[in-house]
Amino acid sequence: MLYKTRILALAAVAAATAAFGTPTGLNNIPTAETIDHRTVAAQFFSSFGGSNQFATSGPGKTSQWAGFKTGWEFKPLHLEWGLDSPLGTGYSGPLFFQTKARIEPWKDGMFALGVAGVALTDTRRAGDPFTYAMFYHDFHVLRLHAGYGIQTRGNSYLFGVDRTVKVFDRNLNLNADIVQSRNQHGVIAALGTKYFLSKHIVLESWVNFPDRDRTSWIAKINYVFTF
Repeated sequence: MLYKTRILALAAVAAATAAFGTPTGLNNIPTAETIDHRTVAAQFFSSFGGSNQFATSGPGKTSQWAGFKTGWEFKPLHLEWGLDSPLGTGYSGPLFFQTKARIEPWKDGMFALGVAGVALTDTRRAGDPFTYAMFYHDFHVLRLHAGYGIQTRGNSYLFGVDRTVKVFDRNLNLNADIVQSRNQHGVIAALGTKYFLSKHIVLESWVNFPDRDRTSWIAKINYVFTF
């Protein structure tokens, strides 16, 4: 349970903010980006295959999740917060809270502090939160994400890259990330894509490649709207 919760806390809802205020993060790492002001992203996602941060039903079984994120702007500070929870895995939940705040200290760069995996229900079986600091820089050829996360027996370096290209006049985000696991004795690498099907719908999927255990796949749909 501790291992599963540690990896779950690394997830900060995957999608790069290329347009329309989409959910912020890569595959297994948070990023310094935040969702746009007064924008909401409702998310529904499933896990298939081996163990990963969303495999709450167990390896080899499909797991279902739902959640949302929204952003508020208090210049020069940008704030994001959200909730998510596993569904239909015996007892659904726990319900997790996450938030982060970012600034833009240099041109094409960002810095953020955040926390993920804060259990609001079922705290005994939820494990400890994951607190992190992330840097971001846009080199225009690609974007680099790097940082460090702290959790009880689960500290981790966090690295990722992504690039957005046009396919059928729509944004396609290609990305990869790597995190430490097993108390810094292992790693999980991932490759992912996000396709901006419309202004309000973003399709997403990625594959996890742990140094131990089976490969797993996550599929997600994001509904994005502004109020």
